[in-house]
Amino acid sequence: MALTRSKAMIAGGAALLVCLVGGVLFALGLPPFDEEKGEIKASEVCRTLGSSSSSAAALKRVLPDKSSYSFDDAVTDPRRDDTDVSYATSCFVDGDGKQLVAATAEMLQYDSADEWVKDVVEESVPASSVTSFSAGDKAVASGKMAAIYVPCLTRGSGQHLSIVVQLKQSGSAGDDQLREGLISLARNAAVFAHQKAKCDAPAKVTP
Repeated sequence: MALTRSKAMIAGGAALLVCLVGGVLFALGLPPFDEEKGEIKASEVCRTLGSSSSSAAALKRVLPDKSSYSFDDAVTDPRRDDTDVSYATSCFVDGDGKQLVAATAEMLQYDSADEWVKDVVEESVPASSVTSFSAGDKAVASGKMAAIYVPCLTRGSGQHLSIVVQLKQSGSAGDDQLREGLISLARNAAVFAHQKAKCDAPAKVTP
């Protein structure tokens, strides 16, 4: 009888320990109780990121796992007519209340593309961390950002669009995968901006 009682006590203690450990894991959100990853739906992606299906796929490659994602999209300064030389948009992607991606497009003009890199790109990342890719008059990217300097207006001094996509928080993907995903987002955003800003100069960008 004593042996049976001892076995029952051991079994009860083991069950209690399992419950305690499970409760701690649940409270901390650790496997197997971690939150399910949220879905990135193409229909919810910022329209200023261009192709929704392509941009959704790129976001899935670069974003960290979060239980939910939200998108804040705005054309803050639309180009109203042919005399208007301004245009600006923004797209912010949040996950669980934290900003993950910021993508902007803005009509700017610099004396040279290298001056644009120095003023716009190097403000966010070191010049040594970016490498060039083919798009617009100048395009650079790293595992944290991708930016394209896109020809827009031919008259006057020749206005350009500055497209910048910044990754604020990244997941477990390697730098090469992050870079490619950000480049895809920047290309899509550049195509959208070039069309909506009613540019008359060749964009030199393919999505």
